[in-house]
Amino acid sequence: MRTTPEALWASPEASRDAAWAAAGLPLTREAFGFRADNQLAQLAAVRAGIGIGACQYGVARRDPDLVPVLTEAFRFDLEIWVAMHEDLKSSLRMRLLFDALAAGLAAYVASSAVQP
Repeated sequence: MRTTPEALWASPEASRDAAWAAAGLPLTREAFGFRADNQLAQLAAVRAGIGIGACQYGVARRDPDLVPVLTEAFRFDLEIWVAMHEDLKSSLRMRLLFDALAAGLAAYVASSAVQP
């Protein structure tokens, strides 16, 4: 499964810095007046008008006051993994929960595709 991007600055620092460099953006942590590792805090800041930010398309599209910007410049597809401990595979309840989570995530990803 794939989903749309998380915020650049939510990535580990080395990966984030490498991603910025690869995109031709000479950015460092000091370039940002506000930083948050929490996605809810980032979304709250964007909703409060602090500036632009990145979040999953499936989340942002639920808020009619948010407008997509720079969609081609900051698109990152991320894998989603659903895992369970090997010892739990034989439990019917855990298998049903696992299957429900996988189906729900698949539906979310399908409905979160960026609309042109």
